[in-house]
Amino acid sequence: MEPDDLYSHLVILGLRSETARVYVQLLWTQQTTEAALAEALDIRPERARSALKELTTWGLVARRDAGDGFRAVVPEVGLEALVRRRQADVERARIAVGNAFETHRRSARRGAVESPVEVVTGPAVKLRIRQLVNSVRHEIRRLDRPPHLFGAVNRAEIEQLARGVAYRVVYARESLELPGYLEENVTPCVEAGEQARAAADLPVNMTILDKDLAWLTRPEDGQDATLTIVYSGGLLEALAGLFESCWKTAIPLHLAAGTGPSVRAADRRLLVLLNAGVSDARAAESLGMSRRTFYRRLEQLMALTATTTRFQLAVAAAQRGWL
Repeated sequence: MEPDDLYSHLVILGLRSETARVYVQLLWTQQTTEAALAEALDIRPERARSALKELTTWGLVARRDAGDGFRAVVPEVGLEALVRRRQADVERARIAVGNAFETHRRSARRGAVESPVEVVTGPAVKLRIRQLVNSVRHEIRRLDRPPHLFGAVNRAEIEQLARGVAYRVVYARESLELPGYLEENVTPCVEAGEQARAAADLPVNMTILDKDLAWLTRPEDGQDATLTIVYSGGLLEALAGLFESCWKTAIPLHLAAGTGPSVRAADRRLLVLLNAGVSDARAAESLGMSRRTFYRRLEQLMALTATTTRFQLAVAAAQRGWL
């Protein structure tokens, strides 16, 4: 398995991004001490120490018998613990959503006057979403997957970012593969201050407004869109938990600006797509490049950063603030 593949799998299992980088570095190089790992990854020693402590807790590394070095150990026990934790998180979310739905259904059968769920269909959907978005005070969290109700530049988000509203968005790989979506929608929002991450897949298209409500959209081919708004209770808490679980395992698309040399906008988009796991063919198409031009630019970026693998290129790009 290539280092970049291993890194992605470890993040999916629940390791922090930096901890996964330290583990891969430990496996693929001879740097086994805290200081050597910190120097190789260009991170502070205390961050390397924290990552090694986490890896030791999960049973993936252990101290050498002599000296201050660390060694990788047989990973089955540690990996099994990570898998069980991820399965437990998913099961808790599933149970919470199911219980909340049953509570809502029983309430509806009793003819409750105030419902925690509102359903909007047809042409009123877009207007209702604009009304809700305009009421935000602090933060919007979103899981973004196709199909989309709004395909153009998200000017409302850019305006809200300018007035201090925080945005955290997880994009499904399918969204980033849509022609023009990265350039026309994602990039302008990230440049305006959105915190963005990418995931291989997402279960729903969902937005959470502050801690007050959430909505799910379901456009269907040949049918009007449906908007389901959740106002309170266990279902809202479960949806918030689902977002945080997706956010935790997603790969960052944007880091703080670095101090290294700048990179062309087209090359930055190329790196973002690769880091998100988009296929070479889809990435080249999204960038408006031929496959030959795409591979030539990839080779040039590797030469510029003195790297030989895509994993090393991703690490180098992150260190330079290109992602």
